[in-house]
Parts: sequence; structure tokens; C-alpha cells
Amino acid sequence: MANVESEHPEHEPAADDDLDSQPHEPRIRVVKGTPWVIDRGRRERWSADDFITKHAVEVRQVGDPVLHAPGKKARIDKKELEPLVRRMFASMVQAHGIGIAAQQIGVPLRLVIIDVDEAGIVAVNPEIEFTSAEVEEMSEGCLSVRGLYGMLERSILARVTAVDLAGKKFTIEGEGLGAQCMLHETDHTSGVLYIDRLRTRKDLFPVEPDEPGEEHRSLSGHTRDEMEKATSH
Repeated sequence: MANVESEHPEHEPAADDDLDSQPHEPRIRVVKGTPWVIDRGRRERWSADDFITKHAVEVRQVGDPVLHAPGKKARIDKKELEPLVRRMFASMVQAHGIGIAAQQIGVPLRLVIIDVDEAGIVAVNPEIEFTSAEVEEMSEGCLSVRGLYGMLERSILARVTAVDLAGKKFTIEGEGLGAQCMLHETDHTSGVLYIDRLRTRKDLFPVEPDEPGEEHRSLSGHTRDEMEKATSH
């Protein structure tokens, strides 16, 4: 969701801004430990055009074997992982995402960035600890499934444990879009895409660019009615 890799609000067309314009509480909370995060300073440096040009790579697309196989458990070595995190973040920004997994840039490791509300959380070897029984049908997109979004039921609350770049364990909880992104990115580490979880391919819809030559948009976290309105223009 990725937008979930869905897109950051500043990159959304006006019609899509309206979908998520209401104020809200943070949708991801750290409940234990202290994760390694992409803080404001890193975000500014790593979002610069020259940085993106140097570090971003093309996001792998559905059908690429690296996306459909479980990732390997990442060895904790900050000197090795931080350059990978830089490439992941630059690639995510270039593709207008709010989350990305190492497998999406061709590296088969269990490592993700969760960036809903610019949380900037880097999670190594993430594991789902809890999901609520209550679910909600929401739109879900993926940087690795361009030009499409699906309507998918996800738990409205989730808890994920992981370790940071120094090997220290932490726990995060998500609600709504936050939970959706956490589950989506953790799925990637197991070789699972959101399209694998659709009840039927009839729940998969195209998203057309607003203008010729414009990139496809990927939208997540909205109801079926909201998506029908946003994509009816």
C-alpha cells in the first residue's frame, strides 16, 4: 500500500487527495523498543533528485521470480544493510510508494520499509504477531503490480515484531492503512503479493493515468465506493 505501496499524498491527483484529506491519528505506533527510522534529515537527503538518480533502481514486476519466493533471513550488519536501505528508499520515492520490500528491487532478503504517514520504519526480518478478527474491505495497490488495484479484506489492526539495523527487537502496531501496509510488506518477505489474496480476479481493477505518458497510480486504503468515484473521471 504500498500505496502500499500507494502514492504519497503530494504526488496524488486532486481527486485522490480528497479520499484521504481528513485529519487522523498516527496509523502506525511503536509500542516496544526503538526502530531504526529514516528521520527527517535522511528523508530530505535521500529524496533529493541527485540522490534518487544515483541510488534508485527499477521496481521488479509481477512474474519476476524474486517476488514469488520467500526472502532469506537477513544477517544483521549495518554496514551492509544501510546501503540497501538507501537504494530501497530511493526506489520507493521514485515510484511514489509508501512502503517497499528488498525483494522488489531484486534482493531476496527479509527487509522492508514501512512509510505510512512518513513513519520511515526499517524492519529487518519482520514477523506478524497479531491481526484482529475484524476486517475491512479496502483498495490495495502495489509498486510491483503497476496500473492495477484490488479490493481486498485486511485486518483493521495488526502488530508486527522485527529487529533494527543493530539487531535490537522492536514492536509496532498499525490501524487501518497502517495495518494494511504492515501486512502487505510482511507478505512480500514470504513471496506473497496482494493479488494472491484476492477472492477472485473480478476484484482487480485498472487504474488509468490521468494524462497520456503519466505514470500509473497505485491507491490503497479506500472503500469500493471511494475508489469508484476516484476512478470514474
